[in-house]
Amino acid sequence: MASEYSFDIASKVDLQEVDNAIHQTIREIGQRFDFKGSVATVTREEHALLLTAEDEFKLKQ
Repeated sequence: MASEYSFDIASKVDLQEVDNAIHQTIREIGQRFDFKGSVATVTREEHALLLTAEDEFKLKQ
């Protein structure tokens, strides 16, 4: 019975939307009081995101 039914799932990521989300995140980090004076960045390299922060607490925010 299972062999009678099948379907394929395909998904594509719009990298422009990913870039927009990254820029919004960077603006949000710049405006947050608990991130003032600290170093926290979000960058995209190919198909991976790189998150950096001074400590693990800020990274998980």
